Amino acid sequence: MSKLVSEIEERLSSTFLSDAFPIFSQHGLQDTDVMVHSLGCSLWNTLGHELGYMALVEGPAPVASGNDIRSDSVWFEKSTCSPKVLVEFERYDGSAKTAGKLREKLCNLMEAAMRWEYQPKLIVLSAWSPGLVSAPDLDELKNLFCKGVNNSKGLFIPPSIGCQLLLHRLVLDKAHDDLLYLKHQSFNLVES
Repeated sequence: MSKLVSEIEERLSSTFLSDAFPIFSQHGLQDTDVMVHSLGCSLWNTLGHELGYMALVEGPAPVASGNDIRSDSVWFEKSTCSPKVLVEFERYDGSAKTAGKLREKLCNLMEAAMRWEYQPKLIVLSAWSPGLVSAPDLDELKNLFCKGVNNSKGLFIPPSIGCQLLLHRLVLDKAHDDLLYLKHQSFNLVES
């Protein structure tokens, strides 16, 4: 999976975003309703297709006793139709509320990987920020991923076996036209 992580970082750091989604760099976007979330889900799905996967938006994890879990993007290996990458794209504005949402999304990714019988080898938590805000607590997220976490029903979700976590951050900044443009990206890889 390290090769895949390198490919993801290379594509997202190259002209992929500006070529496939010029709204991030050339046109700008308004932070209205769920527009940024829809663009982020589309971005990750398109990237999955570009890297040779069958990417599915809002991909449901197999049913289990617990909440319905739908990852924003699930990348399936074409030859086996087995899920290899699970992605969540979430807003983070520096508040305690959105920090809690990141923890919840990480828990959902970990539970989805467990429900998929640990077939996924990479889970991606991609957070976008409207402007410069304090960074998410990466140590806390890494710790949850490596030690396990309790879901909303109190069920312990163990660390994902043989899986990596990619913490991705997009910082969008307002320009003079009051629209958001891509300012910065960062990547942090965590081994289980």
